[in-house]
Amino acid sequence: MASNAHSSAGTLDLDAAIDGQELGWRSAPLIGVALLVLLCDGFDLAAMGYIVPELVKDWQLQPPAFVSAFSAGIIGMMIGGPLLGLLGDRLGRRRVIVLGLCGIGLATLATMAAENVSHLIVLRFLTGIGLGGVIPNVAALIAELAPKRLRGRMVVFVTLGMPLGIALPGLVAGMLIPTFGWQAILLVGGLLPLAVALAARAVVPESPKFLVETGGREAEARRIIRRLRPDLAIGDETRLTIASRDKRRGSAGQMFAGSLALATPLLWICQAANQMANFFSLTWLPTLLQSAGATTAQAGGQASLFALGGLGAGVILIFAIDRLGVVPLVVMFIIGVPLVAGMSNAELGPVVHGMVIAGAGLCVTGINFGLTALLPIFYPTSVRSLGTGWTQAAGRVGALAAPLVGGVLIEQNIPVSQLAWAPALLLAIGAVASVVLAWLCFRQFGGTRVGEFSAAH
Repeated sequence: MASNAHSSAGTLDLDAAIDGQELGWRSAPLIGVALLVLLCDGFDLAAMGYIVPELVKDWQLQPPAFVSAFSAGIIGMMIGGPLLGLLGDRLGRRRVIVLGLCGIGLATLATMAAENVSHLIVLRFLTGIGLGGVIPNVAALIAELAPKRLRGRMVVFVTLGMPLGIALPGLVAGMLIPTFGWQAILLVGGLLPLAVALAARAVVPESPKFLVETGGREAEARRIIRRLRPDLAIGDETRLTIASRDKRRGSAGQMFAGSLALATPLLWICQAANQMANFFSLTWLPTLLQSAGATTAQAGGQASLFALGGLGAGVILIFAIDRLGVVPLVVMFIIGVPLVAGMSNAELGPVVHGMVIAGAGLCVTGINFGLTALLPIFYPTSVRSLGTGWTQAAGRVGALAAPLVGGVLIEQNIPVSQLAWAPALLLAIGAVASVVLAWLCFRQFGGTRVGEFSAAH
């Protein structure tokens, strides 16, 4: 491919150099490890949903007793998203990804020794900090290493690791819990992120744009660009520049400057509504299925359909996100409302019920994919991890409501078939916000394709 990048003893524009790269085998380690990072995140997010039904039996407690443990993990994510997002913008995406993975792994392994709900609360909070910080930094790193024409597609592809990870605890539960107990899920969920952290440290490069913008690390940035663009002759004296560089230091105020003043609140509403539906499924679906008469293995298999439906959404968005931008999110929000409402209705029959759960997973996980892909595109480099992290944190408000609302409704003896109406209502509110966001994008970018919103004051 012909490149507009200029390299010599003079200057090299990083935007043009990155956008002109051809993806090949050199990109495979980065993409593979990034996918595994999100797989670890998804595994741990779903693990508690399968552990709680076993703890209900072992500790002789009722499901609502674990609401505080679920909530502690989500509060940790609310803190971890903006905190590690800020650290990612200051210290580097790669370094914070490795740090977050190590935190997830160690805290998950420690949870194997939990003896009561108080222990779970502390350990889930610590795990949540790592979980909340990994996603925004992975999304930002991929967005800054991928060519613009493929940026959204690559983020969606990497995010496929999330539903794969969400599906795995159900399979592990069915195979290992009957023999080895609930600790088996935590052993797998703890060792996996530690192994991926080692792989990430070995093969994942830092963002060249970050290295140049923070100053003093151009030699490292040149080495990375040489690997990405072996067709360019980049000398040791070549000066790296960024045409789109925002020289202001990233701050929370930039998330509400210019056209982001409307876009950011809309993104927060969409994220909160989506995460309410997502975490309701992760938190309560296995328990509700067992309450309706399913065994541990049957509930694990049925609940895994939610994550497997999400894989279908990922395949769709790989081909649609760069071309259609926010439009697929609007469609999935609208279709997802009735499907999520019927997710806990076992009276539908096993085949239809399974299709409804898979369809709900397609829509809910698809919205999550789409937002994860679009956030690092919407926000400029100076606040890319910060903006993504804060939006993820706003989503945790909806996520925090999921265990609380589910616990209250269960205590009120609401019929199991009606419990999913609560997240469906929030999803309807998100549908309205997504329509307004689509209108804003069309006005800002003149079509369905999206780009960076202006953050000019």
